[in-house]
Amino acid sequence: MRFDVVVVGGGHNGLVAAAYLARAGRSVLVLERRAGLGGAAVSEQVFPGVDVRLSAYSYLVSLLPDRVVADLDLDVRLADRAVSSATLLGDRAPVVERDPGPVTAQSFRDLTGSDAEWAGWQRFYDRLATLAEDLSPTLVEPLPTTAELERRLRDRQLYRDLLERPLADVVADHLDSDVARGIALTDGLIGTSADVHAADGLAGRCFLYHLVGNGTGLWRVPVGGMGAVSGAMADAARRGGAELRTRATVTAVETRDDGVTVHWTDDDGTTHAVDAGHVVAGCAPAVLDELTGAAPGPGRWAPSSR
Repeated sequence: MRFDVVVVGGGHNGLVAAAYLARAGRSVLVLERRAGLGGAAVSEQVFPGVDVRLSAYSYLVSLLPDRVVADLDLDVRLADRAVSSATLLGDRAPVVERDPGPVTAQSFRDLTGSDAEWAGWQRFYDRLATLAEDLSPTLVEPLPTTAELERRLRDRQLYRDLLERPLADVVADHLDSDVARGIALTDGLIGTSADVHAADGLAGRCFLYHLVGNGTGLWRVPVGGMGAVSGAMADAARRGGAELRTRATVTAVETRDDGVTVHWTDDDGTTHAVDAGHVVAGCAPAVLDELTGAAPGPGRWAPSSR
């Protein structure tokens, strides 16, 4: 059987791609190596004998656009958090509310003895809010050029600073307290080995990822764990007619002028081959290089700012 599209990898990105393609009338096959779908967005029974499933890897939702939820009619419940962060500091614990207000103001007042740091925090995050509103729509649009992107930004200077200057310096432009700076810099470090004192833009890019979701930067808790989100995506793909196979390890992707042949093995070692018009790679670039026989190297996959 020939499919219009074979999706290599059944993580959340692969499932969303499969759902959109299937709903558009394409025949779609998803091949996932693991026993379950979702990739890093899964829930697992962590404690033996306790019938509770927890998010095992990814645990909060921010960069899932509301538009995708609506387009695919995803049955997910996302709960808001009242507190963004609480920093243990001896007998004090500065608190930053999700929507910073009196509690956050008092925390900074207790920390520094004045309202100057609170004013700096507000100024910085007001600028970031404007940037988030302008950047967020690009996550569901064709990738713009740098010039096209900057034309739509109301605070071009902050965007350039975050990508061209050390993140620590950008934060220090607005905040004086080392503690307040540390709280802000956390969003440039989570999940990375970036250096906030380097001018390579990596920490600034990570920082933006944490703040632009849906134009608000709101991080929400998935009710039922992250597996409930991936499960809803898989359901959407199935409703569209996509075929989802687990325990299917892709071993090679042969490209031709008229399409591709995808080779894979199932759990008992049986080999299979399926033809398709296109392949969607829901896997790492290095894995795709290995599957296609391309020479790996950093020059083949330039870092993206999205």
